[in-house]
Amino acid sequence: MTRHFLRGTSSRFLLAPLWMTPESHVAVKSFRSRFLEEDAMGKKNEKLRQELEVWARDKHENILPLLGVATGFGRFTALVYLWMDNGTLTSHLQRNKEQLSLRDRLELLRDAAAGLRYLHSRSVFHGHLTGSDILVSADGTAQISGVGLSSIMLELFGASYLSASMNGTVRWAAPEAITTDEDESSAWIPTEQSDIYAFGSIMLQVCSGDVPYARLTNDAQVLLALSTGAKPSRPQTAWMNGRIWDFIQKCWATGELGAQRPSAEEALNFIQEELSLISPLV
Repeated sequence: MTRHFLRGTSSRFLLAPLWMTPESHVAVKSFRSRFLEEDAMGKKNEKLRQELEVWARDKHENILPLLGVATGFGRFTALVYLWMDNGTLTSHLQRNKEQLSLRDRLELLRDAAAGLRYLHSRSVFHGHLTGSDILVSADGTAQISGVGLSSIMLELFGASYLSASMNGTVRWAAPEAITTDEDESSAWIPTEQSDIYAFGSIMLQVCSGDVPYARLTNDAQVLLALSTGAKPSRPQTAWMNGRIWDFIQKCWATGELGAQRPSAEEALNFIQEELSLISPLV
């Protein structure tokens, strides 16, 4: 039996049992196809399948495995992922806000940074990294989902899709990623720097337990804050020390479109160093 569990402006996730092993489940991500005319659907579907076949062969312990594609979930090809028992990073943090130790939190960040380093080493940029795009397995391993989709969808649908799909992601997004210009020639394209800004926002979320700009209730308020250069304030939690906060600020550097932001390699090294400073009993 298929069960809907997450809906966005341009896609939705469904939980479904595997046909051969009903006790196991997969997550099916389907896309809303209002961006396509009917006569373009077949060619776009075929192009997406070709791109995803390449992606599905790419394996890393911190990248959510793409098992394949499926039909019957709308007009457009759907993506099939392995289901993660602990759900998204956002829901995992909400459910375990007081139970997760600093070590637990840093290990989640280490996994995310390792996945991001792997992607960037292959010149692949996520583009929409949020707490809902990182999944947590039963053993607590974090895996990045949605890899490569931004560039594929930009190619297939154009800037109109990419702009619409920013809804719900702006709390984590780099300022340069926020644009209302739908001119294809000037569309924003995901970069290493924009991913690192989002990773800084993930660090804030993990070390505070709340989404960025938690006191702002909607995307419009967040967009206004971004337009004025306002960034989230430092949370007063035991998990946010001065070193972590300073590194987040580096991830959020805005000069020259984030040219001064650290690399994913540097982010991973920083998290590993923080882990090494924790007592084995913590």
